[in-house]
Amino acid sequence: MSSYTEHVTRVLTEDREHPGLGTVAVLTFAPPEGEEKRPATLGPRSLEAVTGALAAALDRAEAGEIQAIALTGTGRVFLAGADLSMFSDPTVVANVEDMTRAVHDLQVRVRANPVPVLAHLNGVALGGGLEVALMADVRTVVENVKGLGVPETSLGILPGWGGTTLLQSVVGPETAVRMILEDPARDKQLNAEQALEAGLVDEIAADLDEALDEFAALVAAHIDVDEADTDVVDPAVAEAAADVTAVPGAWGDRTAPLPGVDTPEAEALLDALDAAHGSAETRRTWAARLEGQGAPAVGRALTLLQKLPGSTLPEALSREADALAELVRSDAAAASLYSAELLRHGKPGRAPVDGAREIRRVGVAGAGLMASQIAAQLALGLQVPVVMRDLDESIAAKGLTSARDVIAQAAARGHLDEDTATQVAGALSATTDLQELAGCDLVLEAVPEVLDIKKSVFAELESVLDPEALLVTNTSSLSVTRMSEGLAHPERVVGLHFFNPVAKMLLVEVVHTEATDGATLATGLEVARRLRKFAVRSADAPGFVVNRLLFRVLGAVLASVDAGADPAEVDASLDALGLPMRPFALLDLVGLGVADHVGAVLRGELGDRFHASPGLHAMVEKGARFTEHSKSAVHPPVSPTVAETFATDAASGSAAQALVGDALLERVRDGLAEEIAIMLDDGVVERPEQIDLALILGAGFPRHRGGITPYLDASGAAEKAAGRTFHGELFTAQR
Repeated sequence: MSSYTEHVTRVLTEDREHPGLGTVAVLTFAPPEGEEKRPATLGPRSLEAVTGALAAALDRAEAGEIQAIALTGTGRVFLAGADLSMFSDPTVVANVEDMTRAVHDLQVRVRANPVPVLAHLNGVALGGGLEVALMADVRTVVENVKGLGVPETSLGILPGWGGTTLLQSVVGPETAVRMILEDPARDKQLNAEQALEAGLVDEIAADLDEALDEFAALVAAHIDVDEADTDVVDPAVAEAAADVTAVPGAWGDRTAPLPGVDTPEAEALLDALDAAHGSAETRRTWAARLEGQGAPAVGRALTLLQKLPGSTLPEALSREADALAELVRSDAAAASLYSAELLRHGKPGRAPVDGAREIRRVGVAGAGLMASQIAAQLALGLQVPVVMRDLDESIAAKGLTSARDVIAQAAARGHLDEDTATQVAGALSATTDLQELAGCDLVLEAVPEVLDIKKSVFAELESVLDPEALLVTNTSSLSVTRMSEGLAHPERVVGLHFFNPVAKMLLVEVVHTEATDGATLATGLEVARRLRKFAVRSADAPGFVVNRLLFRVLGAVLASVDAGADPAEVDASLDALGLPMRPFALLDLVGLGVADHVGAVLRGELGDRFHASPGLHAMVEKGARFTEHSKSAVHPPVSPTVAETFATDAASGSAAQALVGDALLERVRDGLAEEIAIMLDDGVVERPEQIDLALILGAGFPRHRGGITPYLDASGAAEKAAGRTFHGELFTAQR
């Protein structure tokens, strides 16, 4: 039985008299009464309310009672799109076709109506919300609005309420292809200025009154299409319009939203698809690869876009409806929606963490690359003075310059204004004097990953800090408990493991020891929240969450090469996982010295489940790389040095260990399932959802898989290697 409860969006209607427009029926989308902080979304009853109100307004337009229609929202939301929670209800999923048909019918009918339609985007308009706005003849937007886009392909579905069909007619083919096929994977949406530049909106307006004035000016300037120029009129729309009695001031014949066959518009659409992915053959290969990785939505959307030229609007919408109905029932959609809910619930909250201590001044021990990145983020997020300390004066000065450069880059990207950037940069300082850290409420160490060095730094810091000041480590693999040994106050030690690059990576692993007290843990979580990072709590265990699992994967890969398998075949064996890069490219990104060290630490702490690779160690000694630079290849080619080095210096193994292809993929999946079961049993994390969130954000595990544990359930690896599933039967229907 489903627990889904819809929070029904209201549609508030009123008539406004406007000197340039006449009577305007204004439809305002609003959250349920008494739930004003909740965004207006589109569940089944909400969609019925929206389509019903708009149909009633169209009836009035056709009767000559009104001369224009305006759509807008409340607060910071126009319409936030489909209510994702509804997809957990099989009954709702079964009715998606009816919901889609209702919107599609309106998409056609609005284009046949005799009065102009305005959509004033006062706030977020995503997915189905933006598709409602696509019905309008004119769109305006408030200046500071963000969150305009069609993210559906990242959810395992596609813009199926008109977006895949109609967006190209509004913003042009190139932008539409990017918005539908590419931006969702990058979590990229448009702001008001970008939407204006793209043609998604026509004007910027501060409020509805100003929007109506802009609307009136555009209506007055509108020139009806010559009736003899029938090529630009969609036949289906023209036929529907023939039954409508025109009224004075009607918008007039609307141009066909779809390109004809062999027209410049059709050529532009196909060129845009080619430009995005190289060629028609590359497009097919790209879509097939994604489908092979469990992500059919992008391929289906691409196919729909290819078929638009020569179609009528009803034909194209019918294909769109069929594709959406199929995708919404797919395993990929279930997994993608699961990961979307994970991210929604895990995002940084607005309220401070209960029990957190006040942070008025922060120190960073170290001033290298990672330290300077972290210092910049602490200054930006906490808005307090941050002092970096290093033994070497030149390193301290260089670190300060690097940290201030990060802040300047944030300002250049529009993340903060120039005055704030100047203030934050001015609050950063660097020193070699330990005493300058004495007044800090929190000091984070980011020194070399050597336990004795980190212990020495902590002991030194404790000698000058207040007993309640936090000692924080950014270690990626070392024991925080051992780091705390010998301290007078181990209860004030916590780990904040940031990922590189710090500004872009949204995950922070918040690591607590058995001694960490509640206020220290709460403060660590609060720091992550104020930096707008997703926090995943982890017990103090080797590798914590992300590195432990990544190195279980990399260990299996390196073991195969150590055993004599062909490096290029090994590197390609995990493509079906859909990770953002192949294993050898990841090793180069991490740094071979770091990977060799972490692998040895994990093997020492956790045993021979983790492979310490002789071949990797030999590569480090040579100063070599696993991959070669290439501007054209989808994946960087494997360097010949790998085969030479492993054949010469790596230990050999039995032929049975030299796995490639599906055999290696199976070994990796089994190893992950085994390791996750151990982590859950040992209390490293409390729930599999924490592991899923950590790997999505920290390792780029594909969201269309839902996370690692749904993928292991669906593949059968969890049951085989761990003797159980992580989510019951939820993700085991298809094998």
